[in-house]
Amino acid sequence: MMRRAVFALVIVLMVFVSGCITVVQQTETSSSTYSPTTSTWSTPAPTTTTTTTTSPATWTNPEVQWGNLTVLLPSQDAQLNCSGILWRYILKDALPCMLSRPELEVISPLAEKLKGENLVQSAWNVLDWEDQWIIYDREKAKEPFAKVIIYPDGRQEVVEGQNNTIQTPYETIMRGKGICTDYTVLTDALLLAMNYTPVYAMAINLTDLGHAAALVRIDGWFFVLDQHLPPMDLGSYYRYWKRHGSIIINATLYEIMLGENLAEVKTLGVLSGKDFLIQDYTMTENDAKALAYGMLNLLAQDFGIGADNSLSLISEGKLPEGYKAGWMWSTTFYNLADYYHPIFYEQYVKWLLERMTLDSETVEHLEKSASAWIEVGIEGNDLVVTLYLGQRQ
Repeated sequence: MMRRAVFALVIVLMVFVSGCITVVQQTETSSSTYSPTTSTWSTPAPTTTTTTTTSPATWTNPEVQWGNLTVLLPSQDAQLNCSGILWRYILKDALPCMLSRPELEVISPLAEKLKGENLVQSAWNVLDWEDQWIIYDREKAKEPFAKVIIYPDGRQEVVEGQNNTIQTPYETIMRGKGICTDYTVLTDALLLAMNYTPVYAMAINLTDLGHAAALVRIDGWFFVLDQHLPPMDLGSYYRYWKRHGSIIINATLYEIMLGENLAEVKTLGVLSGKDFLIQDYTMTENDAKALAYGMLNLLAQDFGIGADNSLSLISEGKLPEGYKAGWMWSTTFYNLADYYHPIFYEQYVKWLLERMTLDSETVEHLEKSASAWIEVGIEGNDLVVTLYLGQRQ
């Protein structure tokens, strides 16, 4: 009886870390494709402990890049003294410790460079940088679930999945790879280091796996920041997973505030799948026209090109009067009409034009063109952007 009573006090926790997967969004058709590389790493984790003190990671060349920008971080991670070992395996326990002031201080040089004029720009910048710098760690995702036993005397022991730990923001930056929990902690850490508070995180139960993602709240809207551009409102995010064969069953939403030392984490509640669809923006034709005019204005600023709607005749095989040459490019951005939200209008204008002008041939034609016209069309969930250029006689 005594033996049976002791075993009744043993708690086994199955932690859905390896269950999370990368969010890879096919957003456009183009002449080139991006294929993320994969690599492997392994970090030993404590097996039995009651209090965990990390050995700060040290790097001899802690440089971080974003475009043409190079940022130098401290050569060593923060010293984190956190109770127990669950903060290395469970998102809720990781958030207070890994988003503490000492950790935010270590990554603050990068946060300062990524910070925009407001939360909208800053959130966009963080996702843009993560897409360029961090790759999804598929080898880590294959690790077994972490199994933690909590004994009646308070001891905690990891008996399986010891290597499947949640990384600190600094570790993810320096390693340049991670899984969903690592992305979530890093995204929230960068925003907190910019003094945006509160930020949010979700632990998500899908029909076939577990997942995690960071969020921000802007003008009453929650936007999910999940590894890649663009940010999505909750309705778009629900459909994203549905298109990929998974249904969001529910998600636990956490609010994270800056604290004097540890971050202050509050559980706001559990969202059902239907709750996601309550916040769901539908893109309109006026939104599409606004994007087209915004891109034309940006072309005028960057290349000195005027707007001429007669160039749309090129789609019919005709060259408008006064031109000796004309060109047309059309790009389909898959599901982007579903993801679009006008809160990020300025970011979309710049981003779409950048996608349209990635190849040197287009830039060459821009430089010798006098006029341009842009049409943005909504075709189902897709966004079709057509660029017309004309060279004067």
